[in-house]
Amino acid sequence: MRASYRAVALSAVVAALALPALPAAAATAPLPETVLRIKTIDWQPRTGSVEVTARVKCTGKGSFRWGVTLEQRVRARNSSNVPCDGDGYLSTLVLDPRNGRFHPGAAEMTTEQIVIGKDFGIGSATLQRIRISPPGRGAR
Repeated sequence: MRASYRAVALSAVVAALALPALPAAAATAPLPETVLRIKTIDWQPRTGSVEVTARVKCTGKGSFRWGVTLEQRVRARNSSNVPCDGDGYLSTLVLDPRNGRFHPGAAEMTTEQIVIGKDFGIGSATLQRIRISPPGRGAR
């Protein structure tokens, strides 16, 4: 999948500026380490839904949640928790719009991550312009 990054909705710098000063103990309680890599974006012609599969991993104390919002003429969102047990695995989200169907062509995909440690958490979102491809051609 090739996608061009258009914008970063929320970054660590912006989040840090928006948060009040953290207590000194926060410096000793790091956030869990996480991995989120989108592997496939598959359009389902029978249902008009899209399946997004990612490689996910969380190591450390805390929690990790990832989510995807997909917009074309319709919109769908889904998310999933990732256990912080150090094991990596493939996680699939099914994006099924309530009033309509996705179709091959241009779409906007927002990938979101929320990581929470003992004393604080941080979130980020990345907006990408993608192309939903018919089955067998893969997303670009």
